[in-house]
Amino acid sequence: MKAIKKILLYVTKAELILSALTFAIMVVCYFLSVVNRNFIKASMPWTEELALYCMVYMALIGMEVGLRDGTQVCVTALTDKLKGSFLGKVLDFIASLILIAFIYEMCNYGVSLVARQMKSAQTTPVMKIPMYLMYASLVIAFGISLVSQVLILIGKIFKIPMEDITRIDDIIDGFIRKDNKKEAA
Repeated sequence: MKAIKKILLYVTKAELILSALTFAIMVVCYFLSVVNRNFIKASMPWTEELALYCMVYMALIGMEVGLRDGTQVCVTALTDKLKGSFLGKVLDFIASLILIAFIYEMCNYGVSLVARQMKSAQTTPVMKIPMYLMYASLVIAFGISLVSQVLILIGKIFKIPMEDITRIDDIIDGFIRKDNKKEAA
């Protein structure tokens, strides 16, 4: 059972690193674009395109992080009233199954979309990157979500405490503490 938590922790760290990386690239691209537009006045359309694709990856990966720690927008009037009861647990289980089915369908759709794009050999307008790499964001994000949500459901079924894995802020704080310890050494 510790393996489930360990896999989830690695998935979470990968998500956070990918999100931070795409965010950093996006910020640098937009900064270059603004500086260029106001001072240099050279043609740099690739910055806008790269920033847009980084934003898509970041948003889709962030979706799973939000699902895991419960910060996605949802209506909790019924679930709050039933929390802890048998009916509440059944409702939570059914909601998890529906979520997993939805994520699975989205991942399948993403795979077929990527396959079609690979056959068409379409490229992005400015950077001429194969378009399937952009649509792969669906497969990556929903694939990660599928793995995470299935592992969380298994954890719920076998009553594995997952609070330390589902609290994303604590994991981020762990990254920061490790960096501070390395700097102090």
